[in-house]
Amino acid sequence: MPPSELLLSVVVPCFDEEAVLPELERRVTAACEGVAPGAYEIILVDDGSRDATATVIAGMSARNGAVVGVGLARNYGHQIAITAGLTFARGRRVLVLDADLQDPPELLPRMMSAMDGG
Repeated sequence: MPPSELLLSVVVPCFDEEAVLPELERRVTAACEGVAPGAYEIILVDDGSRDATATVIAGMSARNGAVVGVGLARNYGHQIAITAGLTFARGRRVLVLDADLQDPPELLPRMMSAMDGG
């Protein structure tokens, strides 16, 4: 999809998150489909993980065209990982979520509504 048509980018910094990534992908995809069907991207930034996070992200990206994998050479920290993801974001709106599902992806519609309200 051309960048001008992307309505939403969701940036997710990831560090040693291999166990939660499948559930994260499922829930973020469902939330994005609810607010921007077919017009979103999910940017997963591997922040130098020591586990199989990079491999899991690569697999997701290979089978799901909405998933964009970004890999950092080493662990730079949460804020740098977010900044890296923002660099790649092409959506008209960009939202940031943590990979650990501490903020439920199901809140995306409310977040977007709050943005609409100013």
